[in-house]
Order: sequence, then C-alpha cells, then structure tokens
Amino acid sequence: MPDNLRGSRMGSTSLETVRGATFAESATHVYACEQGHDVPITFAADAIPPSTWACPRHGSPAALVVTPDTPVAEPADEDDAPRGRARKTGPPRVSKTPWEMLLERREIADLDELLAERLEVLRARRTRA
Repeated sequence: MPDNLRGSRMGSTSLETVRGATFAESATHVYACEQGHDVPITFAADAIPPSTWACPRHGSPAALVVTPDTPVAEPADEDDAPRGRARKTGPPRVSKTPWEMLLERREIADLDELLAERLEVLRARRTRA
C-alpha cells in the first residue's frame, strides 16, 4: 500500500486485488413469506440457517424453505433459548426524507421566517463586500 494516499478516494475502492484470494464457501437459502415473496439469503456454507427471516418488503416472518441439502437446527430446549430483549415485530420502519423530518419539528411559517432572516444576512454581507 502506498505511503502517500493524497488524491485517492478513501473507502470507495480497495487498493488490493482479489487475485489469489480464496473466498469462504457460501450457500443461499430461500425463505417464503405469507404473501408469496421468496427471500434468498446467503450464509456461510457451514452455518445453520434460522427457521424464520423477516421479509424485507413488509417485515412479516418468512419460513425457511427446506430442501434435502438444507442443514436444519435441532429444536432447542427452553433453557437454551436466547436471553435478552425480544426482537420487535410489526410493520417495518418507514424511511423519511430529511424534508419530512424537518416538517415534523418546524412549521412552514417558521421555515419561511428563518429563510427571510438568512437571506437578509447574505444580502447584507454582499453589499458590504
């Protein structure tokens, strides 16, 4: 890796090549939700996939489609159940734009007033220069 990274885009591209790299083996398992969506998820080849997965379209549980080569986890005892906070189920979070989040905090009249103040400051700065 070069000592001087000036001019490179950090984090956007790798400086290493994939030549000679060996990737971990993977297996794709399919989950089917109640609304008929197929959700393919890739896991490590030796991993045991969970029996359910949240459908990315609407958040409802999707069941693992078991095929002859699908590794299935043995049923766990109640003592082996994971501890801690249960995962929230329900409708998926809705993405909001920055404008929508701003409108939750401010009224349009307040925004118009702020805009007028800032424009006045900019115009005053322009006339001084």
